[in-house]
Amino acid sequence: MASLPDRPDIGQLRTQAKELKRAFEQGDPSASKRVLQSHPKFAGLPSERLEHWHLGLRDAQIVIARELGFRSWNDLLTEVDPQAGPRWDSSRSQDIQRRAFQEAKTLRQGFCTDDHFLLALLNPPQPTAASTVLNELGLTYEGASEHVAVFAKKKRRDRGTPSTPAFQLVLGWSQGIALGMNATEVTDEHVLLALVFGDLMGESSLLRFDVDPEEVVSALKAKGVNTPSLTPPTSLMPLRGPYGPWVYFPVEQFQAVTQEVARRHPPGSIWWGTNKSKWKKGYWYVHGEDEIPMEEIVRSVVKDKGSVEVLSFSEGIGLESASAPRRYRDKPLV
Repeated sequence: MASLPDRPDIGQLRTQAKELKRAFEQGDPSASKRVLQSHPKFAGLPSERLEHWHLGLRDAQIVIARELGFRSWNDLLTEVDPQAGPRWDSSRSQDIQRRAFQEAKTLRQGFCTDDHFLLALLNPPQPTAASTVLNELGLTYEGASEHVAVFAKKKRRDRGTPSTPAFQLVLGWSQGIALGMNATEVTDEHVLLALVFGDLMGESSLLRFDVDPEEVVSALKAKGVNTPSLTPPTSLMPLRGPYGPWVYFPVEQFQAVTQEVARRHPPGSIWWGTNKSKWKKGYWYVHGEDEIPMEEIVRSVVKDKGSVEVLSFSEGIGLESASAPRRYRDKPLV
């Protein structure tokens, strides 16, 4: 193990990391030996493990830091230049992500979404200001879990759990809020504020759980949590629901059906959606708010009226959310 010189230079340390990376790429045996000795992924392993390995700049920096007796490159830089101020710590971002994925895994759900962030906030290792505020506003872990379990598709145990765009948006907003407040790490409170201020569908996703975003901000302030100087956004979108039936039709009629629905109810006027059926092979469905006479619209353009099947909202979402395809019933439900 080496030691820092009397007057360490940050620029020189960065140059050393780049030189190590370059030497490794050129096949220098001494560079490979250093990686095997100091990189936490390879220490004590046979040299074959380095075959076809791409040594990134981050890897080279870790090797330099370990050789000098530091746990990480970040720790090394802090020691070399203590006047540079506190550095951003990404470990807390990784922690909240792991907790959110664990919530999805516990529910055996196929995707990790913004809702799983909320479950993670309600189920922290130790009580936090975020969990306390949510509980005081009437949202419990059990209640939120039941809500999330209804709308998410179950997965097979042997499959991984990918993140969704909503998950990535909340993560990015959390980091942005933390950085904007000069924090050194993401906390549960930053994630909660991301759910408050994030615009996923025209409004805060907390409203789906009957939690008022402005009450969350006020409660966090009362507990001494630093919050943005802005008030939460209010939706400019028309309110949704209640929802009408799910109407299924053959895939060949997709263009005709969607064009007719869009003609009568242009995007932005009232909510409706369409997708490929997960349980009814060769069929798509449309559903939306109950103000839309969806069955009448579909039957007006579909040539074979008997091919149309109509399900209630609860039955449609239950079939589409099922973990395995259901057998198609011979008799349509009309």
